[in-house]
Amino acid sequence: MMDVTAIKAQDYDPFSPEVMRNPLPYYAELRRSDSIFYSAKYDAFFLSRFSDILELLGYTDNTFIASEGTLPVPAALAVHNAGAPALPPTNPFPLSQRLGMPIHGEVRRAHMKPLLPRSVTELRDFVSKRANERLDELIAQRHFDLTREFGGIVSGNVIARLLGMPLELGETVLDLVNAGSLADPVTGGVDTRAAAQKVIALILPWVERRFEAGADGSYPLIDGMIGYRFENEALTPEQVAQQIACAVIGGVETVPKVVAHGLMELNARPEQMAAVRADLKAAVPKLAEEMIRFCAPAQWFMRTAHKPVTIAGQRIEPGQRVFYIAASAARDEREFDEPDEFRWDRPIRRTLAFGHGMHFCIGTHLARMEVQVLVETFLSRVHRFHFDLEESVRLPSSFQWGWNSLSVSIEEAE
Repeated sequence: MMDVTAIKAQDYDPFSPEVMRNPLPYYAELRRSDSIFYSAKYDAFFLSRFSDILELLGYTDNTFIASEGTLPVPAALAVHNAGAPALPPTNPFPLSQRLGMPIHGEVRRAHMKPLLPRSVTELRDFVSKRANERLDELIAQRHFDLTREFGGIVSGNVIARLLGMPLELGETVLDLVNAGSLADPVTGGVDTRAAAQKVIALILPWVERRFEAGADGSYPLIDGMIGYRFENEALTPEQVAQQIACAVIGGVETVPKVVAHGLMELNARPEQMAAVRADLKAAVPKLAEEMIRFCAPAQWFMRTAHKPVTIAGQRIEPGQRVFYIAASAARDEREFDEPDEFRWDRPIRRTLAFGHGMHFCIGTHLARMEVQVLVETFLSRVHRFHFDLEESVRLPSSFQWGWNSLSVSIEEAE
């Protein structure tokens, strides 16, 4: 058992085994003791408080750029910068987030049409249909992995539909992404580049099909990028696949963990469950927001300073790294009343679960809709259930710290 009273802010290292097993006590100590924590090992600053993170992400003038990526491995961080790192060359065209604005904004706008509110509303019936079809099978089984077999497969089906792929290939996308988000048990890092390359290889044939078909806008996630021009030049199929891979990965990585974990938290609180069931349709939007706040698995993301700046009273020089700990912001006592308590109807004035500013998650509308539909569908059909934690898995991680699998047993269903 961890002695939380012995934890000191200087003990925090996102890649240490102790932090990866349970980072929450470390976040609480960081918020208590340091407005901004400096790690000499990584020449990096860590922001743990909601307001400080909001200030950081409010910079949209390329003061901070993801020029070294957002999820670096420890070996990369061990090499410190002597000033702002050079931006990658644009030939061949790189991942847009590494170039900053305005290019990153242009690329986001080029392929975000299917993720806008109107398009997401049109997808709602499809998500509901697939959720019910999955439950038809799973209720009959009575015992299954709620993370993968329910939310995971439905989210994978949605991504497959957006790409024009057979729905069953969504499971392959899901499994590639889940395998690629696991932390190295020795270094603690997550090799996101290798994982992305596998996803790119899987979706590339479908991108090539859209090139051959003329990219008429029928599949705007792909077609929008085919129509994008950088300095009057079209991207290659490989470059298009690279740009949309982030949306593909994000589309299957988070929602399943939020839904499974959120249902577990709700089920552990019978009075809250009864209140939700009393008017399920009205309750679900509020419930979904609390699930996202309390259960979102992403821990942190990094930016690199490209201009001198002061954040939370701390001078930051070009080349230094800044990590914002989103999972800590979600538990900030300055922003949320009793944040370590799960409350289905908590008033949430604002959130950083989907980021903010120039890297704000373009899939926020889709993610919220999926969480709502999956939760409402499950609770409307499954009346009593329990979780088997001895069969469930929550692996230590420096990045996606969530329930990799969550075993549920159905006691009573329609």
